[in-house]
This record gives sequence, structure tokens and C-alpha cells, in this order.
Amino acid sequence: MIETKESVVEIKKIKLKQQLLKELYLNGPNTIIDLSKTLHSSPPSVNVLFIELMQEGWLTEVGTGNSKSGRKPVLYGLNANHGFILTWLINKFDSTIILYNLKNEVCAKKKFKLQIENNTAYGTFILEKSIEFLKKEGFSTEKILGIGICMPGLIDKESGYNFSYPTSEGKPINILMSEHFNVPSYTLNDAKAIALGEKRFGLAHDFNNVLAINIDWGVGLGILIDGEVFNGTSGFTGELGHIQVRGAGELCSCGKIGCLETVATAQVLIKRVKEELQNGRVSKIVQLTKGDIESVDEDMIIAATHSGDELCIDLLNEIGTELGKALSIAVHLFNPELILVDGLLAKADKFITIPIEQAINKYCLSEFKTKLSVNTSQLDESAGFLGTFSFVLEHLFDEV
Repeated sequence: MIETKESVVEIKKIKLKQQLLKELYLNGPNTIIDLSKTLHSSPPSVNVLFIELMQEGWLTEVGTGNSKSGRKPVLYGLNANHGFILTWLINKFDSTIILYNLKNEVCAKKKFKLQIENNTAYGTFILEKSIEFLKKEGFSTEKILGIGICMPGLIDKESGYNFSYPTSEGKPINILMSEHFNVPSYTLNDAKAIALGEKRFGLAHDFNNVLAINIDWGVGLGILIDGEVFNGTSGFTGELGHIQVRGAGELCSCGKIGCLETVATAQVLIKRVKEELQNGRVSKIVQLTKGDIESVDEDMIIAATHSGDELCIDLLNEIGTELGKALSIAVHLFNPELILVDGLLAKADKFITIPIEQAINKYCLSEFKTKLSVNTSQLDESAGFLGTFSFVLEHLFDEV
């Protein structure tokens, strides 16, 4: 009977530790008194937790708080260098690794050329480059607390297995990383990571029902319901890019005909611009490419768009309209208060958001639009990284 009582007390203590760390992570440094109110626990109990967490290296004093009279209270926060989170952002054509400390600060970063399309050996590549990266940057593997991999595809939320991009090693990439580094490792769908990043650090912070559309080389949708990322049964929610928009359209990479991804991605935009130029369409892009049409990329198109290029504006308007039609379906299903445009095409800003809004105005019931706004992300590619970092760190806190 005594053992049961002790175990219950210990479980409660562990949960309070987890809540305390999450609170400091999400809301920044605080005092013992204020945290005791937030955690609904007594100051002496919280003080004991602080002592233990400081001994373990999680916490440190970061200054003093405000006081109307008497001695100023001590502020405590996460110890930034207690450990590090290794994150990967994998796209179809390149990948970036970032090492974060516990204050969301970038400690090291490097970009690699890596094509995961028809390349099942990418798992070994990511593992080897992680080892090389840490060694070159002078970080001990013993200081790595967890690893997060953000990438496109149908990713099982339990195992991390990517059905769209399986590895030749026969294991999910997160398992390969965990086995080598001996730390928790997770694989996240990029759109879901972006939605979490926007909730924690972006424009979605003060909203609970949000759609974050990632317009990159594909089209993904991260869904926040009541402030939480919606995963569905297996973790496959948000594959907006694979709804049919053309009954007699082009073949999609998924094997279906006329998916949204065949008419509304950065890859499609580049392809359309090249076709128009080859057909003699006048555009500022010609000057940017110095006559080499095959060198057209998304940055050239965005630059030309912002300088008033008619061709690029027209094509972005067409793509935005298609995206708006598809999003209208999602708006009717989820009744969001905010739609955030992320990914490569978010750099087009109003040239992509305005046609999206116009399509939503046209295809949605008016009641759904009264409390809905459409904006571009302010985090750029950081949304996916920060969402992945948050996911890993918050899961680590659950294991403290």
C-alpha cells in the first residue's frame, strides 16, 4: 500500500516537471511564485522541482522579475546549452540540417543537394551527413537530445514510415537515426510541421482553427483544430494536392489523373513560364535568364512578379485561383479563422493570396468567410524547422 502511494506521488511529480518545462518553453522565463499559480501547486513544491531540474541541467537563473516592493524575484528559464535538437528539412531536390539549442536558436546550419525522388538510399545519406556535420561543427553526439526529420509524403504518425518515399534500408529514417544516436527521433510530414511552427512562433499563435497550405514542389495542408495539429487515423490528413481538379487532366506522380499538384505547384509554375517563353511570350524573365530559358527558377519568377511582369502575374493568378477552389472545400469542412500560405510560392505574397481569396469568395458560402482571413507566412522556410523542433522538444518533455 505504501509503494502504491509513493508511486502515485512520483507520477504526479513527474507530470509537474513536464508541465513546468513546457510552460517555460512556450512562455519564456518565469518566477517560482507565478509558476506555482500556473501549475496549481504550492511554491515549496515547485521550488523542489526547480532544484531537481537545475541539478539535472535543464534550468538556469536568467535574471530578476518585477516587484512592487522588497526583493525582486528570481527568473528561471531553460538552460539553452543543456542539449541540442538536430533537425532536417528534406525537400524533393535539396535538404537542410539545423542544430538548435533549447532556446530555439540556430547553432549550426548546412544545405545539401539531395534528390529523394527515385532515391531510396537517402536514409543512409542523411545519417552520414548528420555524423559529418556534428563532427565538423564540433558538437558531441552525447549532447543531442532528440532528432526531427521534416519531409513530404504519407508518413505514419506512429512509426514514422514514409509510404511516399520509403528507404532502401527497410526502416523509417527516424529509426535509422535513433539506432545510431540512441535518442528519440521522429519523422513529420512537412505540412503538419509547418502548421505547428506557425502555431508556436508564427501568425497562427493567437488562433485555434487554422489551415496552413504549403505550396512547394507539391501541395500539402496542415490543419489546426482547437489549437492542435489534426493527424487523422494514420497521420495522412491534409493531402490537398491529390484531390482531383481536372477530370481529363495530366497524370500525377501518385498515379491519378488531374490532381491539384498537376496545376498548382512551384514546379508547375516554372514549367508554364518556360512554355510561354518558348512560344514567344514577352517577359522580364528573359533578361533574368540572359536568354537561357532552361535556367528559369522560382526566385526569378517571384522577382519578375514583384517588378510587375505580366506573364508571371497572370500565371500566379491562375495557380492562386486553382488553390482557392481547392481550399474552398477545406473551408467548408473545417470552418477555419485563418489560412496561412507557406512554401516557395508564399514569396509572391499578394500575387498569390489575392486570387486565393477571390476564389474562396466565389466558391464558399458567405457565412464561412465573415471571420476568415488569408495571409502569407512571416517565417519563410523556418516554419517547418521550428515546428519539427517544437514537436521533438515537447515529446522530450513528456519523457522527463
